[in-house]
Amino acid sequence: MSFFHLDTERCAKDGICSKVCIVGIIKNDENHLPYIDESKEKSCMACGLCVAFCPHEACYVEKLDKEQFSVIEEIKTPDGSQIDTLLKSRRSVRNFRKTPVDSETLYKVMDAVRYAPTAKNSQNIRWAITKNMEETDKIRELMLRYFEETSKVTPAPESVFMKSMIRAYNQGRDVFLRGAPQLAVAVLPKDYVWKEDAAIALTYFEISAFAHGLGTCWSGYYTAAARKYLPLREAMGIGEDEYVGGALMLGNPIYRPKAVPSRNNVKISWI
Repeated sequence: MSFFHLDTERCAKDGICSKVCIVGIIKNDENHLPYIDESKEKSCMACGLCVAFCPHEACYVEKLDKEQFSVIEEIKTPDGSQIDTLLKSRRSVRNFRKTPVDSETLYKVMDAVRYAPTAKNSQNIRWAITKNMEETDKIRELMLRYFEETSKVTPAPESVFMKSMIRAYNQGRDVFLRGAPQLAVAVLPKDYVWKEDAAIALTYFEISAFAHGLGTCWSGYYTAAARKYLPLREAMGIGEDEYVGGALMLGNPIYRPKAVPSRNNVKISWI
């Protein structure tokens, strides 16, 4: 039995599914009906584009989970101006409440994040997320230890900066994770080529989090430190065969933006 199912009564023979197929394995027979040769099954990336773009709901691939499909018209997608407002009003949050994000909201965010595009639909990203302030505090202390150890063997001016960070933290300013109750880390296999996938997924994460009323901020300090310091990876359950793609501080914000600040004009070179 073919892994590519076609409802011939629904199919309009318009060739849309074959045109959008990334790997070009959907062909059309002499009657203009689409099909996939069984020998090409391993080439199928299960991206779902053939199903997503078919306006007649005529095809289906067995590698896909039919239960997860939904009709876009029923979802009521926001218009362009609403999307623009969402993107422009997102701000990096550095003032968090101590309570962690409730599980229901976090799962809603993660449900959207799993749709972030990945190279060849590999979906290779894994997430490591602290549950509460206590667990995140352990990460803060390990970051302090990393800065203390590294500052002793790092030449100026980097060592001067690191020592200033240590002083600030010891004086009660959380310069490492800004008081966030949680930390979310995007992890990839170390030998995976397209590490940019992590940045895309993290961007999906922060946009979805903002849309659900949460606050995030990219944690460059954790990311840089964890790529070099084994204890920081171990504390998040990240193996030596994995790569830290990036991290976000996460929590319920104390303050919410009321205005969109100015930005430089976009720079474009038309070719």
